[in-house]
Amino acid sequence: MDKILRIRKEFDQVIIYRHVNPDLDAFGSQLGMYWTLKSIYPQKNIVLAGEMNSDLLKYYPSFEMGEIKKGYTLGIVLDTANRERIDGDISVCDQILKIDHHIVVDSYGDINIEDEKASSCSEIVTLLMKRGKAQIPLEAANALYLGIIGDSNRFLYHSTSQKTFEAASYLLDMGIDIEKLYQKLYMRTKQDLEITKFIYNHYQEDGHIAWYYLSDENLKALQMSREQGSSYVNVLANFEEYSVWMAVTQNKKDNNYRVSIRSRGIPVNEVAALFHGGGHAYAAGATLQSLDELEELIEKLKEKINGKYI
Repeated sequence: MDKILRIRKEFDQVIIYRHVNPDLDAFGSQLGMYWTLKSIYPQKNIVLAGEMNSDLLKYYPSFEMGEIKKGYTLGIVLDTANRERIDGDISVCDQILKIDHHIVVDSYGDINIEDEKASSCSEIVTLLMKRGKAQIPLEAANALYLGIIGDSNRFLYHSTSQKTFEAASYLLDMGIDIEKLYQKLYMRTKQDLEITKFIYNHYQEDGHIAWYYLSDENLKALQMSREQGSSYVNVLANFEEYSVWMAVTQNKKDNNYRVSIRSRGIPVNEVAALFHGGGHAYAAGATLQSLDELEELIEKLKEKINGKYI
């Protein structure tokens, strides 16, 4: 935290980045850092980087992106394993601070705070704030908590540790209302029911692997975005027969197919890395240039599964 607190003396401006295709942890750590720094350093120019057109933004209060100005600039990059996935141009920064919880593949920062054992980047940010005795504004605390429960699947993933609960406890001290946050995040609509019904009626399986595919036509018919289509991946979780489950969605904008992969005890990130992706051991993402590659992806996953059960 001392490295961050040097902002007060050294930097005129802070630009806060996160990865492309943001999830709750990317937004949570980014917005949590943004609102906290704006509260601590009102005299500094604090700017948000990256596209802001995600469906997930409905979970946060409105905010201003800010405008990049001249001056000595620190870039804080959150929840982003490698520089290729940074949403925004970091070349405008004089120094880079990387804070991340993914497997270390690219320590691109001038300062790197990397903890592969953390449940989330939001956990790391929260504990940095706690150790710096920072008062986290309520909107920042809410965002950080959503980031923690998003990447830990409500404290159910193996990456959940004593530190995860320590971070959550600190956010409780900041005044968050867990019940309201859970209602906001998990309250469902009739549309959710229709989407879930579609998935159950159209999912496919191959051995211990289950997946569903949503074409661009399916997404339009179900009135959902591609990102929303991927977010239903855990509809196929917790079935005894399947140790790996996936959401495959057509990304017409970039002319490819996005795959969200989840597993129970099978390290899927190594396979995802073979298909322009990566992530955590049991929660990863991949990109296919055509659906023909899906068969190869499944075969690679089956090799991982068979290796576990031999």
